[in-house]
Amino acid sequence: MILVTGGTGFVGSYLIDYLLNQGKEVRVLVRNPQKLKFDVDFVVGDITDKETLKTALRSVEEVYHLAAVFRHGVDPSYVWRVNYHGTRNVVDECFRRNVRLLHVSTVGVLGHANSKPLNENSPYRPNPNPYSQSKAKAEQYVLEMCKKGLNAVIVRPAFVYGIGSRYGLNLLMDLVIKRKLKVVIGKGENCIHPVHVKDLVRAMVLIMTKAKSGEVYIVANEEPVKLRYFLDLVARCAGAKLYYGLPPKLAYLILKLRGGIGGSSAKETILLFTKNWFYSIEKLKSLGWKQEVNLEEGVKETVNWLKST
Repeated sequence: MILVTGGTGFVGSYLIDYLLNQGKEVRVLVRNPQKLKFDVDFVVGDITDKETLKTALRSVEEVYHLAAVFRHGVDPSYVWRVNYHGTRNVVDECFRRNVRLLHVSTVGVLGHANSKPLNENSPYRPNPNPYSQSKAKAEQYVLEMCKKGLNAVIVRPAFVYGIGSRYGLNLLMDLVIKRKLKVVIGKGENCIHPVHVKDLVRAMVLIMTKAKSGEVYIVANEEPVKLRYFLDLVARCAGAKLYYGLPPKLAYLILKLRGGIGGSSAKETILLFTKNWFYSIEKLKSLGWKQEVNLEEGVKETVNWLKST
């Protein structure tokens, strides 16, 4: 039996579908069963409730822990209660039962890169928001417990996109499609590193199957792309027109009044458009993983879905 937390979310839904297609027996810890897209075993509760966690982990051999609060602008104490304290609950119960755990974190725990791609050994420099900071702290607890015998691995997804979400990279795409983003901060010469949700899920299952306990893996496409290339690709698919070169200082004044993208601060939004966000995936490739979803095809498919919903 495999337990998935966060199974009604974007990545979680794709993961459950993938596991079911492999013939796996899946259980989901879920707050609202009506949001489940699959006919699977479930336990009503959440990761902040230790008692429902105990019920959910009965007869379980593996746990994919995806449950988290992603949205910016949410009460920071709630973000920490779920992302850090909730993860501690999951870790402690897995440790007590000797259950294999895959913890889903984020590349946001590393912050932005400079001229060279970041890797799994890069120091923690979490982005200045409760999500990345709570995820960094949760990671550290997982690794600390691995030293005590916890059987766990950590996955750090990069910029995830694909049909089914309006957050993260999909939110940026949606702004272009709806003509809410017409003038881009900077020249778009910085790098970003997308990964399609289907490629992420395949990597997660591979890491759960092959990776040694205590190891961390970044998951991203085989190559990063310039932000300008990515945005122009979205614009072509959407029939939109973009202009580049908005000075960051002017953008900061505008964003202070209007707010950043997806509830991010003005500073964070400017960092997204002006800094490098790219990573080495050599460690992941050493397990035999290869990117399957072509970026151009994946973006076109996602843009068409965003336009139709």
